[in-house]
Amino acid sequence: MRNTPGLLMLSALLGISLWVFVTEEENPTRVEELGNLVLVQSVNVEPGFALANQLESVQLTLAAPEERWAEIEANLASFSAFVDLRGVMEREQEIRVQVDIEGVRGVRVIEVFPERVTVNLEDLISAKVPVRVRPIGPLPLGFEQGDTSVDLPSVTVTGPESLVSRVRDAVADVNITGLTLGIEPTVVLIPRGVGGGEIRGVTLEPAAARVSVDIRQSTLVRTLPLQVDPKGAPAPGYHITNVVVSPSTITVEGTLEALQQLGAINLGEVDVTAAQIDVTRAFQVELPQGISADETRSITVIVQISPIEGDFTVALVAGVVGLANGLATALDTETIEVTLTGSLPLLSQFIAGDVAVTLDVTGLGVGIHDIAVEVTVPEGAALQSLHPETVSVTLIIE
Repeated sequence: MRNTPGLLMLSALLGISLWVFVTEEENPTRVEELGNLVLVQSVNVEPGFALANQLESVQLTLAAPEERWAEIEANLASFSAFVDLRGVMEREQEIRVQVDIEGVRGVRVIEVFPERVTVNLEDLISAKVPVRVRPIGPLPLGFEQGDTSVDLPSVTVTGPESLVSRVRDAVADVNITGLTLGIEPTVVLIPRGVGGGEIRGVTLEPAAARVSVDIRQSTLVRTLPLQVDPKGAPAPGYHITNVVVSPSTITVEGTLEALQQLGAINLGEVDVTAAQIDVTRAFQVELPQGISADETRSITVIVQISPIEGDFTVALVAGVVGLANGLATALDTETIEVTLTGSLPLLSQFIAGDVAVTLDVTGLGVGIHDIAVEVTVPEGAALQSLHPETVSVTLIIE
């Protein structure tokens, strides 16, 4: 080593070069932009000053072995960017962005873009602003918001002078959607300006307040049936079988006194005078004073009209058919009592000739025979009964 120091240095250099070459071949270095932009933060702001502008985000270009990139992409929060304002007293200037990497080894920052960001400093001031409660969201039907209160009349807002001057109040947003009872939550306060927008870059002290929102029931909600009054009488032989209202109910809202007087909503009258078929009418719901509904719908009413069912009895002489030549008949009874059923309008139009009663003796010879009575019924009617059902027929030689 003493005799050939140059050879020693050459050997070391070749060894390092070989190691770098092998390492690069097996795990090459990858240069690439970080997947997310990194927001720049400010640190070490001098007393009496405050940052008045929102610092922009920067893009980092990194160099790391290929095997490290999976770890980098899984730990994006390990990269932070900041500007150090220690000793900075000027109101506006550009400051170089610095980068910290925690928890990920073997990573180098190749480039930060932009390399510098504009920093606006203002005097740090504080002011008192009132606290306001802002309920958000709809209440159920029949409920209303009552009084609101907060345990802090005001809070202190601190920050850059230009931002503090824009803060009108500290707002406690309270979600009351669907509530039926009052609540008393502790809510984080938000500094808001004249137009209601959030003012960022300032702090509130205290940062939260306990609020109270009263919810009370203002009206009652009921579902009432809808009904109509049929007027007049259907045609003779017809009657009302059903009244169909669609929809059959309506949900209304009103005071207790108003709803106590209602058992149903009457839509009006439907005239069915002399009707022989269903009568259909459309109605618009008219609600009494003090009663309201979410929507006014068209209501369809059908008064169903049907014929009255009845019976019809007639005494008829039975006729003999199929009698062979040379024979005569003698019946033990000649009158058959027939009872038909059907609609009264149809039965009222029948005459005795519309019903036929016969005794069929086809193929029968001399002697006494019990023959079943056959009845021909008009269309629209049905045979209910007949008496007698069989007749004793005596066939003799004429």
